[in-house]
Amino acid sequence: MKQVNLLGLFVILFALSACKKENPAQEPPILPLTDSVSYTVNGKRYVSNKIERGTTLTTQSNTKITSGVNYNYLIQGDKDSIFFLRDYTIKADNSFMIMSFIKIYNNAETEYGHENNGGGLNYPKDKADIFSPGIYKYATDLWRNNSISGIAIRLINDNGEFKSYGHSDLNKPASITQTDQKDSKFEIISIQKRESDYLLEARFNLTVFDENKKVQKIEDGYLRFSVLYIP
Repeated sequence: MKQVNLLGLFVILFALSACKKENPAQEPPILPLTDSVSYTVNGKRYVSNKIERGTTLTTQSNTKITSGVNYNYLIQGDKDSIFFLRDYTIKADNSFMIMSFIKIYNNAETEYGHENNGGGLNYPKDKADIFSPGIYKYATDLWRNNSISGIAIRLINDNGEFKSYGHSDLNKPASITQTDQKDSKFEIISIQKRESDYLLEARFNLTVFDENKKVQKIEDGYLRFSVLYIP
């Protein structure tokens, strides 16, 4: 009688084991991280999950006045390098931000090409290089000398329009300098290649100014969004 009971128990355990192999427990799917940006301006917190790719362009780097007086002058930049910019628009309630990633490349580091059916440009051969992890300056001379690789931010909210960089008129002294951003920081934490894009993660804080140099403080900034679509 004991032999029969032991045999029956063995059969039941074997059947349960086989059932587990045929129907393994399913793990919940890993959901992709959603795009998100958050930051505080003068104590008010903004959160955005609507991030759009904006302009990609090249222009002259290290520009300076070469001739003329007053408003009648010529501007010339380096012949051996280009100024490359990618920007993204970040939308939140009552706040609109344009964040630009900027780098000056030697001509030999670039190649002519097209991107996502866009217009032809001289793109860096390593397109992810501009998003490499590290700490970046704020390009305070954007649209002026175009001599600083780094980040530029333009913010529009209920208080007006504010920028991390100054006016473009080379005939006048710079209105915003690196000293104005001495306590600011932009750090790219990671850039992760995925199946169809790259996921960028960074944190930031800075001071932005209006045309009268009225200040807005952007603090506790954090971003995570997709860049460089891979077709």
